[in-house]
Amino acid sequence: EVLFGNLDELCCVTYAFCKEFLNVILQYVNTSTEVNPTDILVRLFQKWCNRDSRCKKLQLTDLLVSPVQHIMRVPLILKDIEIRTDGLFEKESITAIIESEENSLRELDDKMKWLKNFERLLEIQRNIVWPSVFDLDPKVFIPEFLKAPLSKQPCERLIVSPRRQIIIEGPLHILDSGKPIEMYVILFDDMLIITRRKKGLHKKQSSLTEKWASTCSRGSSFTSSHEGLFKYVVYKQPLSLDRFYIHDVLPGSEGTATNLKNVFVLVCLNRFQQVVTLHTFQSSTESSKVTWLSKLRDTADKWKRTLQNTVFRNQQRLSSGSVSTAASFRDNSSTTHTISTR
Repeated sequence: EVLFGNLDELCCVTYAFCKEFLNVILQYVNTSTEVNPTDILVRLFQKWCNRDSRCKKLQLTDLLVSPVQHIMRVPLILKDIEIRTDGLFEKESITAIIESEENSLRELDDKMKWLKNFERLLEIQRNIVWPSVFDLDPKVFIPEFLKAPLSKQPCERLIVSPRRQIIIEGPLHILDSGKPIEMYVILFDDMLIITRRKKGLHKKQSSLTEKWASTCSRGSSFTSSHEGLFKYVVYKQPLSLDRFYIHDVLPGSEGTATNLKNVFVLVCLNRFQQVVTLHTFQSSTESSKVTWLSKLRDTADKWKRTLQNTVFRNQQRLSSGSVSTAASFRDNSSTTHTISTR
């Protein structure tokens, strides 16, 4: 009685299993000439397990531990072994292995961050719309022979670059026309793009980065969960990070006088330091405004330092080289003139 107290339940389970098994066999026979019993049993067992409420509608692949999760646990296991090791030589060896594993994990984490960022860049470039010169300035006169070449912008493939990073992206209201208009602003490490976001076709996303259980998404300020559903129409032109100044509208006298909350202004200049336009942005909350200002200032400072260490330094070398060449040429010419006079 103790052994077979649940005989009725066992019979019901066996009957349900056999019934489902026969149905699967019949379906498989109708679609294939060869029957693999092991394959049928595995499929049937998976289907039966998925019905269990404890699975919470998850598939078998969702419940299995991925190889990446195994890698993340290796340093923890090694540290546990190190605690229980008495020999000095063995401890030093285990410490070296732990350092090597942690370096490998950091490199892998950086690669996954880069991959996630690059996938997002590809997604933005696929969905971005660059207005033609006709749309930007409808009143401009364009000769007939230039209308076809100028119907498209040459910067359609500007976004994707292996070294470009997305710093932060999100909705902001712009007050250029006096009333707030919602824009979607994307801050890269070298430029700022203001776009109008419109619904587009859904893009299937890669699962490579979605399964990476690391801290990649904590430090980054961009998400790609539903962004493939949208198109991005560029508003005016991209802003280089060294071509604008940031003015924070404080909540005291300035904000009260203009009745503006959570507002900051970008004063844009050209290469001749002429003010050409300005953009007034309004965020939804004060914390969001602080985040945007912090990211803008830090990224702009880094970009200016990069230009100083690369482009401007090369220009200084070229200019100094040309000056020295001109000076030596003048010296040589004066020497030649003196000799000829003698």
